[in-house]
Amino acid sequence: MIHTSTNTLDRTGLAVKPTGANDKKAYSIKCYTKDDWVFIHEELEKDGSLEDNIPDPSIVCPDKKEHSDTRATYMLTDAEAEDLRKHERVEFVCIDYDAYPGNYAPDPKDIVASIQKFGRGTGSVSNYRAWNTSPTGTRPPTSQAGIGASDKNRTGYQILRHTQKENPWDATSTGLTQSDHIIIETETKQLGDGTGVDAIVSDDGFWIAHPEFVTTDDDPVGYSTGNALTWSGISTTPGTCGVLDVLLDGPYYIDPDWFNADPGNRLTQRWDGTTVPVESVARAWWSDSSQRSVGFSTIGTTSGFSAFYSRQSCNGSNTQKPTNGSDHGTQCAGQVFGKNYGSAYNCNKWVLNGIGGSNAGINGSQFDIQKLFHLYKPNYDRHSAVTGKQNDTKNPTLSSNSWGYRDDAIHDGGFYWYRPSSIDGLVPGTSYTSGSEPEFIDLLGAYGDGSRMKGEMVDSSVTASGKELSDAGVIFVCAAGNSNQTQVRPGDLDFDNYWATAAQGNDSPLSASTHFEFGLQCYNTINRRGWPQSLGKTTSGLSTAGTEYAAINIGALDDQIVSGGLGGNTTDYKEKKVSYSDMGTGIDCYGAADDTMTADGRASSLTYPHPETYSGLTLTPYDIDFGGTSSGCPTCAGWITTKLQYNRDWTYTDVRNWLNNSCGAQSPDRFYYGDNITGFTSTTAAWEDMYSVQMYGQGPVVIWDAPTGSPTEPKKPEIRITNSPNLKFSGGVEIKFS
Repeated sequence: MIHTSTNTLDRTGLAVKPTGANDKKAYSIKCYTKDDWVFIHEELEKDGSLEDNIPDPSIVCPDKKEHSDTRATYMLTDAEAEDLRKHERVEFVCIDYDAYPGNYAPDPKDIVASIQKFGRGTGSVSNYRAWNTSPTGTRPPTSQAGIGASDKNRTGYQILRHTQKENPWDATSTGLTQSDHIIIETETKQLGDGTGVDAIVSDDGFWIAHPEFVTTDDDPVGYSTGNALTWSGISTTPGTCGVLDVLLDGPYYIDPDWFNADPGNRLTQRWDGTTVPVESVARAWWSDSSQRSVGFSTIGTTSGFSAFYSRQSCNGSNTQKPTNGSDHGTQCAGQVFGKNYGSAYNCNKWVLNGIGGSNAGINGSQFDIQKLFHLYKPNYDRHSAVTGKQNDTKNPTLSSNSWGYRDDAIHDGGFYWYRPSSIDGLVPGTSYTSGSEPEFIDLLGAYGDGSRMKGEMVDSSVTASGKELSDAGVIFVCAAGNSNQTQVRPGDLDFDNYWATAAQGNDSPLSASTHFEFGLQCYNTINRRGWPQSLGKTTSGLSTAGTEYAAINIGALDDQIVSGGLGGNTTDYKEKKVSYSDMGTGIDCYGAADDTMTADGRASSLTYPHPETYSGLTLTPYDIDFGGTSSGCPTCAGWITTKLQYNRDWTYTDVRNWLNNSCGAQSPDRFYYGDNITGFTSTTAAWEDMYSVQMYGQGPVVIWDAPTGSPTEPKKPEIRITNSPNLKFSGGVEIKFS
C-alpha cells in the first residue's frame, strides 16, 4: 500500500539547513532542570571552557528563549552537537526545526487531519445529519441548488447531537432504518456560549470575513457583535468581525501601551473597523524584546514564524480570500465559534496559522506564541462584564488543533512485537511483509489516510515546547487522526506493540526502532499516541509508569446510522464511530464529524452557497460538507469552551474527569462497541472491524452539554415525580419547557 500526494508547499525563499559538517547550524538544547540549563549556558558562552563535552570556543546563542527554563537555541557544528549530547546535564540536542522551514516544514495538505469526501437562530433551526447522502426523493437535497437562502437557520448535527447524551437521530428507538436522513426542525439550546474564554484555532489559512464570523442582518438571537479588542476597550473603534489573529493582533491585546505610544506608526484600522497593529510592528513585538513596553522586555522572544505572515496571506478580508492555505482553517474555526456551526459562538475568537504556508512555526514556535499569549494577556474578564458576576481569574485559553504527523513506513515490511513482555529487543519478533501484515496493523490508514499511521515522537524541542504550553495551563484539544489506528492508554495490553526492520537482537529494541514523520524522528510504536496527540506527556522517553497526556484526543462519529459490525453484517442500526477514525482507550471522546456543515471560502463539488451576506462583502461565501477527525476536534473544542466559561480554573485533568464522569460512556444498546479485544491475538479477524471502538469492552464517551456542577452554570430544567399512588396521567399529555 503506497501513499502518494502532490506537494503544495512552495519552499521558494525558505531557509534551508547548511549541508557542510563544519557549518554552524541552529541546534536546540534542552537540559533537565533550570539549574542545569544555567550551567550549560554559562559554559557554552565561555571561550576555552574546561568542562567535558563542551566546545572550546564561545558558542553563539541567537535565541535564548527567556520564556523557557530549560531550553535555548545555539549555533553548533554537527560534531559539537554530538559531543554535547553526552553531557550529563543535557536531555537532548536536536536541530531547531523552525529555523529551516525549507527542510522541515510539512506540506499543509499532508498534515491536516480532515477527510474530504466525493440555537441557533430565531425559533426553529434545521438540523441536518446525513444530509449529503440522502435517499432519492427526500430531504436533504443532493444538489447545490436544493439548499439555499430559504434555509438560513441551518446547521450540522454537531449542535443538536451534543445537547444531549442520547442521539436524537437514534434508529434503535425510532425503528426507522434511515432516521439519520431526517431533518429535525427544533430550537437548539445550550448551557453556555463560551463567553469569557479565549479559544484559539491553530491551523492553516482562515477567511475571517466569512459571514459566520461577521455581524449581519441575520445574526442569531444572543450573538454578540465585536471581538476581544473591542470588548476590552483596547480598540476604541468598533469592529464587525469577531475573529482576531494571535500573532498579528495578540501583541496589542497584551501590550496596548506600546502601540498607543506611537499610534501613527504602530496602529492601523482593519477592513472591518477594528483598530489593530501594523503587521511589521506586531511581528517585531514577538521577535525583538526592544520593540515592546519595558514590562514585557524580559518575558522571552520567539522568531520561528515566517517573515511573510500577514493578514492578506493568513486572514483575508471582505474583498480578498487569504492567499495561503486550503480553507481547512476556516472550516475548523466555523465549528468552534461560528455563529451557526459552532457551540462557542460568543467566546473570544482567535486564529493562528500554525501549519500552513507562511506559518507561525509548525515545529515549536506556534506553541511558544500561544504560551506567551496565555501567560501575559490582560486580566480582562468579559464573563464578569456580561453576567455581572465578578471573577478574579484570567480568561481560560483553549487551543483547537486538527492536524497531525504520520507516515506509511510500517507498510514497508519487517517484524512486529505484539503485547511483548519487554521492549528491549530480546523478545522474538514475528516477521511480515508488505501485503501480508497481521490483522492488528493490516488496515492502518486504509479507510482514510493513504495507508499512513503514527508513532510516538522522540523527545525534541517540538515536544518540549508543547509540554511548556500545557504546563502553562492552555487546554489543548486535538484530532486523533484518520488512520483507523487503535490508540491505547499507558499500561493497557497494546501500549508496547511495535515494529522494526530487524529481527530479534541489538538492532530491534523499541528505543532503537525509529522512523521519520515529515522529517521528525518517531518511535515505531503501533498503538501509542502520535503527535500532537501526545502533547504534554508527563514522562520522558519510552516510560509507561505514571504517564499521562495533557492533550484531549478526539475521535470522529459517523453521520449515518446503518448496520454496523464487522463488514457491516449486523442489523442493529446503532450510532458508531466512522470507519477511518482512530479509536481505543486513548481517545478521550468522540464528536460529530462525518458530513457535518461548516463555513468555507471556495466553491467546489462539496460546497453550498451560504445564505447570509453583509454590506461591503464582494466575495461569495460558501458552506461545505466537512469531515474527518478534523471536524470532530473543533466540534468538541467548542463544547469544552462552553464548560470553561463556568469553570475558569479547570486543567486538562478536570476536562477529562468531566468527560468520563459527567458525559459518561454511551450505552451498548445505542452505540456500537465491537468485540472485546482483551483476548485478541495479532491475527484476530475482528481487529479489522472498521466500526469497533477497540476499548477492551469499555464504553466510548460522546461529548454532550452535561452540567458541570458549577454554581454559576445555568441548570437544565427538570421534572421530578415522586412515588405517589394518586398521581395518574390519561389521554394525551404534553409537557413543554421554554
